[in-house]
Amino acid sequence: MYSTQSYQGDLAKYGSSLEDSLHNICTSNKLFSAITDFSCSNVLPVVSTSTRPLYNFATDYGLPNSTDYPVRGPKGDIIANSWTNMFPGLLISLEQAGVVSQEFWTFAGSGGVYNSADNCINGTNTGAAGATGDPLDSSNAWLQAGAPACSESHPIVCLCYRN
Repeated sequence: MYSTQSYQGDLAKYGSSLEDSLHNICTSNKLFSAITDFSCSNVLPVVSTSTRPLYNFATDYGLPNSTDYPVRGPKGDIIANSWTNMFPGLLISLEQAGVVSQEFWTFAGSGGVYNSADNCINGTNTGAAGATGDPLDSSNAWLQAGAPACSESHPIVCLCYRN
């Protein structure tokens, strides 16, 4: 996992859809990230959307989801034993793993569901509110630190993986 530069919550403006925009952001920021294994060829934003909630990434994107594929920070620290093991709580916080040290956009609720209320109007508006994650929290609430104004700038956390 790695974080990007900060963006306002109208994240959909960087592509043809919110999902496309989020992928573009993760792809363009990968080269500047702190990850040590650049051989991972796929990137995913750790952001829920109305059509792609975080909890379903293993099915939606073919994300490896077994303990053979732990989720690691940029320097290799294990954050969770598998993708689905991230949602009940993390082994270490994202800050401890060196991923991110400030709140980050998630548009998610508990368990990785799409937050239908706090999503910057599906990533299209800076006049609404958007759910953010807490880099210090390793409990099951790490995805939902608050819902600041979408005019604020926050990074996105991205996942880089190999199939």
